[in-house]
Amino acid sequence: MKTGALIVAGGLGLRMHCSLPKQFMSLAGKEIFVRSVEIFHGSAYVDFIVLVIHHDWIGQARKILEKRGIDSVSVVSGGETRQESVQNGLLFFETIKPEIVMIHDAARPFFSNKQIPEILRLIDPGTGVVVTEKATDTVYLVQDEVVVDVPNRSNLRRAETPQTFTFNEILQAHRKAVADGIQSSTDDAQLFIECGGSVVTVDSIVPNPKITTPLDFEMAELMINREYDFNRKN
Repeated sequence: MKTGALIVAGGLGLRMHCSLPKQFMSLAGKEIFVRSVEIFHGSAYVDFIVLVIHHDWIGQARKILEKRGIDSVSVVSGGETRQESVQNGLLFFETIKPEIVMIHDAARPFFSNKQIPEILRLIDPGTGVVVTEKATDTVYLVQDEVVVDVPNRSNLRRAETPQTFTFNEILQAHRKAVADGIQSSTDDAQLFIECGGSVVTVDSIVPNPKITTPLDFEMAELMINREYDFNRKN
């Protein structure tokens, strides 16, 4: 069964307050998006990789990948929103038609490829798999800044990536979203559920933070500098 990885790096990372898109920032000597590509490029379970990049940076991304010796990645243009960027990647995958697609944020460079086999075993028609993290803080549901509910945190998970689905079903979910006028969803699992799918969760076996702010970047560098290299090849 052929599996594709769709790595989303289409944004400009404005919250990082940097002249470069955050995906191109050097994290301990290597670009963030390259670290995320290498997670899947180093897995025997992944057959195809599509990288979605802002159209102004496609040429630079290809040069960097070539320099790093990664020549089997297809680079396509992103969209105005994350949803549109994922759609662009899925439409490119139509020419390849993998049975399964793993959608991953390029800004999460610490996910371990050792968890890929577990995720793929859980995939079935109608069922997607999302990597999550248990909620460790109490969470309030508020309305107009007033607490209206305190959900049981044992039932709460923080959504992460990759989010994995059968290719035809997630493509159908994205097409339905567009037909329904949804243009800026930030979560593929939500679109999948709204299209009738079911989603199961697996907790990440390693810290899997998303790098969004300068503080996130500093913490990520600290993780690497302390030799928390969770993506070593087997």
